[in-house]
Amino acid sequence: MKNPFKINKWLAVCLMLAIGTMANAQTVDPPTGDNICLLSDLDLTTVTYFNDSGKNGVYANKATYGTSLIIRGTTYSSGVGTHAPSKFVVEVNGATTFNAIIGIDDAAAIDSDGNYKSNEGVVDYTVTAYAEDQTQTELYSGTINRTDDAGVSLSCADLTSAKYLVINFASGSNTYSDHVDVANAYFEYTGTKPELITESEMFPDDSKTISIPEAADGFENIPLSSLEISNITNGWGTTVANKNIEGGNIVLKGYTYTSGVGLNGPSLTIVKLNGSVTEFHTVLGIDDDAIEYAEANTSYGRVDYHVYLQAEDGTTKTLSEGSISATDAAPIYIDEDVTGWKYLFLETTNGDDGLNSYDHVDWANAYLVFQDQNSTRPAIVSEDDFSSGLACATTVFSQPGVRFMQKVRAASTEASISVAGLPDGLTWNSKRQIIEGKVEQEGTYTYQVTIEGVGESTTTDITLTVSDELPLPLPFMGWLSWNSVQNEVSETIVFKVVDLFKEKGLYDCGWNTIMLDDLWHASSRNSDGTPRPNATRFPNGMKYVADHVHDNGMKFGLYTDAATSTCAGAYGSYGSETIDAETYAEWGIDIVKCDYCNAPSDVESAKERYKKMADAFKAAGYGTRLYICEWGVREPWLWGAEVGGVCWRISQDVRDCWTGSGTGVGVVESIRDMKNLSAYQGVNRFNDSDMLCTGLHATGKSSNDLCGSGPGMTQDEYRTQFALWCMWSSPMALSFDPRSSSITDDDYLILTNKELIALNQDRMGQQADLVSETDDLVIFAKDLENGDIALSVTNMSDETLDATFDFNDIPHLDASVTYTCRDIWQNADLDDVTEGSFTTSVRSHATQVFRLAKKESTKIVSSPLSNEGFKIVPFDGKVNITAPGTEGVSKRILISDLGGRILATRTTTDTTSSIAVPGGTYVVSVVCNAQATTAKVTL
Repeated sequence: MKNPFKINKWLAVCLMLAIGTMANAQTVDPPTGDNICLLSDLDLTTVTYFNDSGKNGVYANKATYGTSLIIRGTTYSSGVGTHAPSKFVVEVNGATTFNAIIGIDDAAAIDSDGNYKSNEGVVDYTVTAYAEDQTQTELYSGTINRTDDAGVSLSCADLTSAKYLVINFASGSNTYSDHVDVANAYFEYTGTKPELITESEMFPDDSKTISIPEAADGFENIPLSSLEISNITNGWGTTVANKNIEGGNIVLKGYTYTSGVGLNGPSLTIVKLNGSVTEFHTVLGIDDDAIEYAEANTSYGRVDYHVYLQAEDGTTKTLSEGSISATDAAPIYIDEDVTGWKYLFLETTNGDDGLNSYDHVDWANAYLVFQDQNSTRPAIVSEDDFSSGLACATTVFSQPGVRFMQKVRAASTEASISVAGLPDGLTWNSKRQIIEGKVEQEGTYTYQVTIEGVGESTTTDITLTVSDELPLPLPFMGWLSWNSVQNEVSETIVFKVVDLFKEKGLYDCGWNTIMLDDLWHASSRNSDGTPRPNATRFPNGMKYVADHVHDNGMKFGLYTDAATSTCAGAYGSYGSETIDAETYAEWGIDIVKCDYCNAPSDVESAKERYKKMADAFKAAGYGTRLYICEWGVREPWLWGAEVGGVCWRISQDVRDCWTGSGTGVGVVESIRDMKNLSAYQGVNRFNDSDMLCTGLHATGKSSNDLCGSGPGMTQDEYRTQFALWCMWSSPMALSFDPRSSSITDDDYLILTNKELIALNQDRMGQQADLVSETDDLVIFAKDLENGDIALSVTNMSDETLDATFDFNDIPHLDASVTYTCRDIWQNADLDDVTEGSFTTSVRSHATQVFRLAKKESTKIVSSPLSNEGFKIVPFDGKVNITAPGTEGVSKRILISDLGGRILATRTTTDTTSSIAVPGGTYVVSVVCNAQATTAKVTL
């Protein structure tokens, strides 16, 4: 039977403290005055101490377990409690005296029966003064014991010749209950207060002190230690900015680094780069404070490290990896380009020994090179924030009767995905992780996606809107004024673009949206606050211009900014959203490009401002669409649809060049910025790669700036840009000057390639997926509404290369199936693909594009839609399609209005079809055997 009178240790402590307090009921306070500085008021994070599983620490005005400071029954209202071994290093500055009472706290070294433990609570101490010339004078030394009758008084009466004062507590035979109180500790000073520092900061050698370098003009060097270091996963201890894990200076091989993050492995730091970080620099090693331990035990102070990048789609790239130890001759220097990547990982794991003893990892002088363009700054995120949830669109759209596809991706590539609650007509393809099918009935549907296998299981609702009145069912194709015209934009130029679209056959190929960029404005608004165009360049007003564009079957767009002023200094719409939306509705503005200059850089402000603009457009009733232009730095693909946008820029401004410089975006950078965003695109939610440069030939204005390869491109490079925009279903805006003679016949051949345009205008709205980017060849694959697959390969090198499409590496295709193959640039059929692969030759900086269809018949003519007798003819309230030689082969027919809204669909194997439609002008699309064609018809 247990002794009912036996009390536990802490109850005994409490009783004894209470008895001691009653026996000697006094509380001692320190002196006060303008010349008094309490030790407890200084920065105690510099004090080293014994960390007993995180329970003990350094406390101001408390003992190390957080109880009152009590030495032999006397309570002290001020002082510091610590656990030996512990060291205080004071830079004396203007201090003249130091006084304190030191002793083992009354709560220490008591067993469960309330008795003292004679071998615990025993600490040696020294108090040493250091002069400027580094000579030292021992002022006090001795031993304090829990069994002492009273505390020891320290009275350092003259510190005027001292530079540093060091108070050191060393454990005796063990560290048990070495709870030291430095009670009523105070300095008297004149001038500058004393300061607690780390031991490594004593007598610094400036020649061996290294700081982060100054940033280049236009850039900022952001210390890693200035970010949210509390989100770092750390193996032991508390992470403190610019200190090693023990709280001392960061020192590697005798050199002190003024900035950095000190950790104890295993550790993981995840930096979300947020789009505007270009470089990462650090010096990596095991801190010098671990050397003596590593020399005594080779399993100490040793870790493996891995520095790598991750893209939006989970693709990774290793920057540096290996092993480091405290006994290495030199640290690791890491200086890497991180442009265009989403995450940076700094990971350390236990070495071969599997232990983490003294694995004091320093990321010394770690910093990120940041270019602020009203950008979201980088951030350290936690593992949970990084790995949980979805990495795909959660608000999606479709048209009734049209094939729908949604790519479902988890934030972690290790997670498993399941889907529930799909509406009729949709199925879950677990192999490809896509939801696909057709929903026939209009409505708003909700289904659930569950992520498991990484952290806690999460379920997310997906909202699918099926409607034949979607604001932007197809990416727009048109013209934007900025690159070549800028402040010369006028009524005359708009009319010139309209005429050119008609005369050159662009309108018949789908080019139908004329948009004015910045500087269409007058110098100020009207007196009633309504927007006012420049009267000289738009003498008849903006409604007159819009009416002319509409009368020619096209749409008209304007530009504004989600701030009070635009990028070029005209008036913006912030605070005037309602009056602007109502005025734009009166004018007949179909789409508004809304920039983000002069606005707050954070994401929430952007979402709020864009939603206010979209809501105003909706309330105005005309149907003006919101085109979000905040350059991708706040990741609008995550929230653009939710705030009311229909498309959003994903990069800084595109330049007329193959390779950009600095923030300039050439074709190379467009690939970099766009390649991982396919899971965020679909109908009525398009990722926009910005203006096309075909036809500019270095005659533009700002489009000539920031070009690493010089302004202007070869025709192959212009073709590549156009082909990729089509593969991505990016909105396409030409930007040449319609008055210019630089536009060539070959430019028009590029821009009127209907089979390429059919990829861009495909009714499923899918962005091509990146398949591979090895050996200077970038391969994309794109799902099309009728089931065909488009493939592209871009040669990034300076010489002609052969490229092989291996269907085993392309999940969109089946290596066991025979496909017909169409060369889209040449508008010509190639040999059937029967072996699951084919090879093509690609010129330098050129892009080859192919459309593949599963072969359904051996009797099919080679070119069914090019065959003599193929017709799309309107007659007597019907559209009649005739396709000779296509017996038994599937044909997909879609009839839509000029805004892309589907009026009728049909899939048939017949050679003739007749579809009734009401009077009007329509676009008829027919796809058969890897060929696609469109025609405008009027009934």
